[in-house]
Amino acid sequence: MKPENTKVLVITGVFPPMPIAEGDHIARLSQGLADRGYSVDVLTSTQADGKSVKGCRVHAEIDHWNWASQSKVLRFAEDLKPDLIFIWFIGMAFEFHPMISLIPTRLKAALPDTQIVTQITAPVGVRPKDHPFLTRLNLKLSARALGGDHISYEYGTILRDSDRVIAMAKPHLERFAEHLPGLEDKSVIIPPPPLIPMSMPGEASRLKGREMLGVPADAPLFAYFGRLYVGKGLEYLIKGFAKVRAEVPDARLAIIGGAAPDYFKSGWSVDDLHAIVREEGIEDAISWTGEFPFDTDAGSLYLRAADYAVLPFSEGAALNNSSIAACAAHDLPVITTLGDRPEPEFIDGENVLLVQPKDADALAEGMLRTLRDAALAAHLRAGSVDLTKKYFSWDATLDSTMNVFGDALAKAAVRVPA
Repeated sequence: MKPENTKVLVITGVFPPMPIAEGDHIARLSQGLADRGYSVDVLTSTQADGKSVKGCRVHAEIDHWNWASQSKVLRFAEDLKPDLIFIWFIGMAFEFHPMISLIPTRLKAALPDTQIVTQITAPVGVRPKDHPFLTRLNLKLSARALGGDHISYEYGTILRDSDRVIAMAKPHLERFAEHLPGLEDKSVIIPPPPLIPMSMPGEASRLKGREMLGVPADAPLFAYFGRLYVGKGLEYLIKGFAKVRAEVPDARLAIIGGAAPDYFKSGWSVDDLHAIVREEGIEDAISWTGEFPFDTDAGSLYLRAADYAVLPFSEGAALNNSSIAACAAHDLPVITTLGDRPEPEFIDGENVLLVQPKDADALAEGMLRTLRDAALAAHLRAGSVDLTKKYFSWDATLDSTMNVFGDALAKAAVRVPA
């Protein structure tokens, strides 16, 4: 089925201006699919605003994702009668409510000829135990009614009853497959591209970005890019940078991005980071951008200003980290962290410099090494260019997504009725 003859319903709990990278991603992806010829409708939360997204119809109609909204989702899909339903899933986007984890089965029952493709952006499922007893009881009764085999506590029937599943990184797919043997047979990995509009490369953009950040033209500038929340390793970055500043007094750090809501209810706050900065006495060396509009090139200008990128993920770097894509797309040498399940695409000393996570000393050593070794920095910069060509482009992401859609629709077309 050609894109111009295909009606796609996107179901997502997040969408701009909600401050979460997944919202920016699905907005850009929806617009890209519309540009490629698909007829795209987006069903999302009432906090969303689709005015900045062109080419698709945004229906911000869901107050809360819960059992009460299930019928609204089903009615919307039945009225639209799409050829394909694209579910954009991460537990926090749907208030961690188990309703969404069973929705593929409900949709298949209502629209048996419609294909369902689910993209799971990170291994963060729903959390039934965080909800009241009646919610958990309803989940158990619903699961029993929908057939008890291969129903996951975190993912419900998403893995079982989606026709195709898209993961963003190999370690994630391996975790999902622990819930459903053989999942790899209907799955594919599509890493995220940069989620920000790109500015023009060159000295003019570099100087403009430094002006926006208040950074001198000749100061060595490290940049963190991404929203701020627990798990990003920012406390270690600040302490590590303090050690760098002690040896290189003119070094600067830009923290590019605003604070995300505390979805995990950890009690973490950006105020904690500012307290560490004050304790280290480096207030004058750090520029904080705060949140910036996802549909402007402000984020790109900030990155053009930088000399190096530092992304200290507490669990280690993975292909799903769109901040790596953004930094690599700006040809920056990337210093990041090694996880328990290393991505083979990230090669230490070639396209990234890997250090141990949650280790301020290791981060400082990596930053100083890159700053002082021009040949290493140039090599890592070339590695970023190569990573971008292979994995981190919007054309590649749209091509891969369309291939998944086409495969699902083609298999449905040749299915012989019983």
